[in-house]
Order: sequence, then structure tokens, then C-alpha cells
Amino acid sequence: MSDQLFEFLDDIDAVNSHAQQPCVSVKHTPKPRSLKLLVVDDDEDVHLMTELLLKGLNFDEHQLLVQHAYNSQEAYDILLHDPDIAVMLLDVVMESEDAGLQLVHRIRHSLRRSKLRIILRTGQPGYAPELETIQRYDINDYKTKTELTRERLYTCLMTAARSYRQLDQLEQLAYEDHLTGLLNRNGLLRALEIKAEGKVEDYALVLLDIDNFSMINDTFGAHYADRFLIDFAAILQHLPMTEGVARLGADQFGLIVGSRGSLVEEIIRSQLTSRTLAIEGVETALSFCMGIAHCHKELAPSEMLGHATLALKRAKKVGIGQAVTFSDAMICSLRERVSMLSSLKQDLDRHRLYLVYQPQIHLKSGQLIGVEALVRWMDESGQMISPAVFIELAEQSGLIVKLGEWVLRRALYDCAELCRTRPGFRVAVNVSPLQFQQLDFVDQVKAGLHEQGLEGQHLDLEITESVSMSYAEETIEKFNALRALGVTISIDDFGTGFSSLSYLERLHVDCLKIDRSFVDKLTTSTSGYRIAQTILTLGQRLNMRVLAEGIETDAQLNELVKLNCDEGQGYLIARPMKIDALHEWIAVHAEQQSL
Repeated sequence: MSDQLFEFLDDIDAVNSHAQQPCVSVKHTPKPRSLKLLVVDDDEDVHLMTELLLKGLNFDEHQLLVQHAYNSQEAYDILLHDPDIAVMLLDVVMESEDAGLQLVHRIRHSLRRSKLRIILRTGQPGYAPELETIQRYDINDYKTKTELTRERLYTCLMTAARSYRQLDQLEQLAYEDHLTGLLNRNGLLRALEIKAEGKVEDYALVLLDIDNFSMINDTFGAHYADRFLIDFAAILQHLPMTEGVARLGADQFGLIVGSRGSLVEEIIRSQLTSRTLAIEGVETALSFCMGIAHCHKELAPSEMLGHATLALKRAKKVGIGQAVTFSDAMICSLRERVSMLSSLKQDLDRHRLYLVYQPQIHLKSGQLIGVEALVRWMDESGQMISPAVFIELAEQSGLIVKLGEWVLRRALYDCAELCRTRPGFRVAVNVSPLQFQQLDFVDQVKAGLHEQGLEGQHLDLEITESVSMSYAEETIEKFNALRALGVTISIDDFGTGFSSLSYLERLHVDCLKIDRSFVDKLTTSTSGYRIAQTILTLGQRLNMRVLAEGIETDAQLNELVKLNCDEGQGYLIARPMKIDALHEWIAVHAEQQSL
């Protein structure tokens, strides 16, 4: 056996100088091959004898670090500040007859140190704990001091230490993130539970989500992205007042910060926003969204995490680099949205939603060329719900797929007679990005046309720029399949997104729709006029129709005609109306055209 195996720390000051600060996060550094033993006894001779008994013993090539405490409070303070102590040799009777057992209770319940192995020993056999006590507190072994010869002490220590190492490995799997060494979600919740049990309320939970991390991963590869996350995790662990750090998702992190109020955001931003990470010669600025939730005494850890998550979602929705602090109003808003979503699902099944149709005309001739189908919802109470509200809710929940298919089929059903009796008449239907991504979308279109016995040229699908500019080969294939059916495709709200002109030409889109925001400024703003003029010129160069929406004044209409805009819709021409009213409007419009 080696004489160099154990290193003894002679006094408590030396122990404290090596102890880590209390932090529930796990540092991403290789753990030293050492074993920490805490000897707790009020008899100094026992400490000296323990050192002599252990001297020269070998334990799986691990260095033994022995620390000493002379009463239960001193031992508690050491354990509070040093999370890596593996085994404790504990005297049952010290300042009181049950001081040792009271310390065990505090260790298991207050400190939540479940993997620490505890060996009880006493010089008074009559004070031996009952079997129930040994089982309840997960005591590893119990010996009288006279029993602990060198061989028996070594055997007890070996058994306890190996048990600790196995528990430590299991804990790492359960509570640590394998990439960064930080806490994972379970570890963060446990850390919050410890804070809650300690009655600490002056802290906050902050969730960080790295902006555009998928772009980093796609551009530089998974290896660079992992290095970025590891370095970012290391930075987070050294932020002021940070008491715990966790990685909750691919690029989402959680911080337990010992502060409240606006100071939390200020501290984090001041430490992070000016920094960059340089990996393999590539410098990347740190940009992230934050969701902040503050503690209060009635808040469970899972609720606090839920609050911070909700705040983070709000921040990401606002935009890059944003921060949102949770408020009770968010819960009220969320409950309202959940209730509205439930009502929307029910009313869609009960056919309480309906379609209205806004006429589209050829601007120079005034001839009716088709209609745009628009969905409306009157809830059970008779209240009209704005499409901007319930369509967004449907998109976020995925209900938009079912809603979009219903709108397509219903619009073709309502307008089938008009399509058959009026040459060139078409119905325009909006298609959401999620609906367009469905593998059977083209089949849905085929089925809808077939049910009404209509040809593809009677249907115009309006899609957003985000769909048309996705650069996916599947998008081009779907466009080609729809075009083979005779279906036309329009880009809705053109100019409000980010378009690739070369890709627009490759897609062979049939129509560009000028967004109403540009039409509004057509006669009141030089920039609005120039944008509309540019879109019209682009459409003409690419042999596409251009339709202006939101026409509300004669001045706007006259200017669009001068600019050779092909088609238009808006309140000046006609408001959206139900199908019966549409038939009446068409009859009146036809009479006016014949005059």
C-alpha cells in the first residue's frame, strides 16, 4: 500500500480555503480523483486516532482528503459549503444525546444530500439508533468506536465510498447535462426546491434562449455549435449573483439569480451583450432573449419554471434580443387563449364559422374576375372574434390545418355555380405555411376541385412570402403539381417580407398582391408610391398579374389605373359579404357595367 495516498488537512481554516462556494450548478471541469471524508466528533483524540488508522491505506488510487468538525453545527456548515464530501464518520452523542441523529436529519432534509454516505459510531453502545432510524435516514453503517479497528474502518470506508461513487454517477445521469456539465431540467427543479425549503425569496429564475442558434449550427456544423454552447455555459457560471446554471434545451439555459427587480436583466445584459465567443477563428456576438420570473412564497418550483417559460415565449415573439418579466396578467391572457382555442375547436366542428367573399375586379374595365374567401367567427355568445386573433391562435396550435382544409372545400362549394356560369371566374383562398407543408396538400386541392366538378383554373391559392421563399425542393414540386392542375398561385402581402427575386422567377408565380399598407400610402407618401410602382414594374417584367388590395378611395383607384395595375379589391369596390349577398351584388354590378 502507498504511503502517499492520503492528504490530511489539519485545521478548519484550511478546509474552508479549499471549499467551493455554495452553488447548485456543476462546473464543466474534470473532477479530481479524490475522496473527501468528514470526521465529526467532539473528542479530539478520536480525530487523531482516525488519521493514524487510515494512514497508508489504498483506495482505488484515489487521494483521501480528511476534514474535521468538532460539533454538529460545525459539520453542517462544512457540508453546506462543500458539496463534494463523500463519506462522514459521525459520533452519535456530542453536545447532546441525539446531536448526531439531528445532524443526519438536517443533512437529508434541509441540505438534500441524499448521496452522502454516513457511518455512525459511538463510544456508548446504549445510544445506538433503532433499526427504523437507520433505515429512515439511509445510514450506511453503525459501529461502536471499539469495533473500528484499522481493518474494519477500512472496510466500512471502502463500502461507503464505492456506494457514493455509484450514486454520484446515477445523479449525474439524472440531474446533469452531458454536454456542458451544467444542471439539466431535473437538476434545476431540484435546486429551486432547495431554495424554496430554505424559505429564501430574494431570487429570480431567468431563462435565456440564444438568438439564431440554428443558423450557427447549420453554417458551422454541430462541432462548432457544441463548442459554442460549452463556452457560453462557462461564461454563465461566472455571472455575478448566479447561484445555479442549467441547460434546458439545445440552446436554452436557466439561471438562478440572487436578486429581484429590473436589476436582474441589467446585470445579465451588462455582462453578456458586449462579449463575443471566438472558436476556431470565428467570432460570434452573444445575442439572446430572456424570460424572467421572480420568486414568492406560494410559488412551487415547477410553477416558477412555467412562468419563466411563458415570459421567454413572449420575449421571442417580440423579436431578437428581447426580455420579458412574468406578470399575473400573462396567466389571465393564457387562460383566455386556452378557452378561446377550445371554443374555436368546438365551433369549427359545429359549423359556427362561416365564409364571406370580397369581389375582385379588373381595374380598367371594372369587370368582375373573382372573389377572395375570408373566414369569420361569431362565438356562442354572439361576439365577433377578429380574424387576426383566431387565425394566429389556430396557427400556433396547429388547428390551422383543419381550418384551412375546411375553408378550401367550403369556398369551392359556395362558388361552384359562379365558376360554372361565369367564364374566367375564380375563387381565391388563403393558405397558411403549416397547411402548405402537409404532405397531402396537393391531394386536398384535387379532392376539393373533384367534389364540385371544377377545373383548376377556377382556384387561386394565396400564399405568403415565407412559404414561397423557403428554398425547399418540395415547395417547387408542389408548385409544379398545382400548376399542372391549372391552379394559379398568388403571393399575398407582397413587399412586407424578404423576397429573393431570382427564386420568385424560378417559381413562376402567377400574381403579386400589393399589401394594403402600401396602397394606403399611395397618394399620401412618396415612398408608398414608389414601392407600389416598383412592385408593378416587377410584375410586368416577370409576366405576372398584380392585384392591389385595400382600395378605399377614388384617388387610390385612379392612381393604380395610371400605373397599369391589373386588378384590385377593397371597400371602395365592395365589402366582404356572405354568398347570398354576393349573388345579389353581382347582379347589380352586372347591370351597372352594362349601362
